[in-house]
Amino acid sequence: RSESFVSPPAPAGMSSPGEGASSGAGAPPGGGGAGAPPPSAGADRVMAEASKALTMYSGAPAAALAGGGGAESEMDFNDIFSMRKPQNIMAGTSSGLQSAAKGILAGTAAFLAAPVIGARQEGAVGFFKGLGAGTVSAVVLPTVGICVGVGQIVRGIINTPEAIAEASAGKRWNHRKREWIREDLVQESVALGETTDEQILDKARARAKQRGTAPGIEGMLGGAGAGGGSGGGGGGGVSETEYYDLLGLEPTAAAAEVKRQYYLMARKLHPDKNPDDPLAKERFQKVGEAYQVLSDPSLRAKYDERGKAGLGDHSFVDASAFFAMLFGSDQMEGLVGRLQLATLAMAGADLKRDESGQLQERRQGRLAVKLAAMLEGYVSGGPGGEEAFTQQMGAMAMQLVQASYGEMMLHLIGFMYEKQAMEFLTDPVAGMGTWMDLGFRSGVARLEQKAKQISTQMAAANAGLKVFNAFRAGEQEAKSAGLTEEEANQVRIKHQKNMLPHFLEALWNASALDIESTLRHVCDKVLHDMSVAPQVRARRGEGLVLLGKIFQKAKAPAGTGDPMAQVEEAMRKAFQGDGADGDED
Repeated sequence: RSESFVSPPAPAGMSSPGEGASSGAGAPPGGGGAGAPPPSAGADRVMAEASKALTMYSGAPAAALAGGGGAESEMDFNDIFSMRKPQNIMAGTSSGLQSAAKGILAGTAAFLAAPVIGARQEGAVGFFKGLGAGTVSAVVLPTVGICVGVGQIVRGIINTPEAIAEASAGKRWNHRKREWIREDLVQESVALGETTDEQILDKARARAKQRGTAPGIEGMLGGAGAGGGSGGGGGGGVSETEYYDLLGLEPTAAAAEVKRQYYLMARKLHPDKNPDDPLAKERFQKVGEAYQVLSDPSLRAKYDERGKAGLGDHSFVDASAFFAMLFGSDQMEGLVGRLQLATLAMAGADLKRDESGQLQERRQGRLAVKLAAMLEGYVSGGPGGEEAFTQQMGAMAMQLVQASYGEMMLHLIGFMYEKQAMEFLTDPVAGMGTWMDLGFRSGVARLEQKAKQISTQMAAANAGLKVFNAFRAGEQEAKSAGLTEEEANQVRIKHQKNMLPHFLEALWNASALDIESTLRHVCDKVLHDMSVAPQVRARRGEGLVLLGKIFQKAKAPAGTGDPMAQVEEAMRKAFQGDGADGDED
């Protein structure tokens, strides 16, 4: 499942370990009737802990373990030991080895952990119960994993002839449906009109509302939904309502409503969408300030009590940078769609697996239709058509490169365009290539993409590790003997400054992985579109190579500065104040 970076939905289907059991494990204290727990309760708890450890190791999102957090559980056996149909021998081998490794590691972990957990809960008796449960797990889990692994490899071998035939016929493998499909952008355009993203997201929001929690990130962090809990205003008796009025909200609005309304207002008022309005930037900045206050419980309480005077000398982030950090550049949405981080912020934790997949497929479909339209100038251009296309796309690139993260995003987009097109044009099986080079050039293009993906993953992991180390160092120094509370806070602020650039780097790399995966599927749709003739697909491939090179050559105008440094500075001002660096050289 390394083909795509899709923010995983809250699985639903299988209750969390111990949830819903008729007795013993997982029952809340006092919730299952009076009297002492049955004799098997201890062993049940040990097995529940082992099961929970196995589930966590398998990579299941934490919401699945939280018994009621997120959408209703839809986790099944495939989330631990995958038995989904493999595409070919390579996919089958990868799936098989992963299942075998999971079984062996999970069995070993259960064998070592179960006695310890049992001893903590019931002393010596619990130790021996845990030892028994761990021993069983150490035998059963590796056996199951190996059997599933062998089965997946065999299925991959059996499916390989079909994969070669279907790929040669121009069909593409759909990883969500696990079947070969015929790409057709005409039908895709029709299907996109059958529903909207908002209708899908509203289902997730409705589930969050039924639970009494906020949708998206707010709910994941424990925020309450409309009607109660944390995150709401102080009621009608607030000192002033200017910030609420800017967002079109009542003072009683919940935190989730504030986030959603800011997203809608910021998109509507963004200066990029109102280039002829000299007041657009000022209105956009005010909306950003309103959101920064109302989304922070502490600042919101001060504002409700004393109005703007209660905020003191609080510094605000530049709204353009702030909006770009939260939701991605609006200018780039036509090329990369709504980033997964934005979807997660809106309703990600409450989306079911199918809904999350549907949103991603709709995103890819829209982008594919737009990309095919962009390439039409090259495909249908007569004499001089290539030059006109180059000039047009070059002008667009010069505009986009000035957006937040514009240069970095354009270079990434251009790289994916070029390499995907080169792979298609030289692939003798699924593309337009011949066997003269034995598929060498398409293999090189494929490896270049894989190398970039691995490099981005490593960079994200490295940045995340630096964030963790900086945080840990700050806490250790802050807890040193002899420091007052004020001195400890100053130490934490110093380390937060060191942590911020690594956090931004991790955030960018997460978005980069999302963009890479999405564009890979988008290019597949455009280049394997069976609604047009092979000659048109070939011309699209050539145009995509040219477009990719144009984007990769784009450079931000001199003096615009490094976009990540700009966002870092904006966030520093927000969290530490304008004078935070005043004493530094």
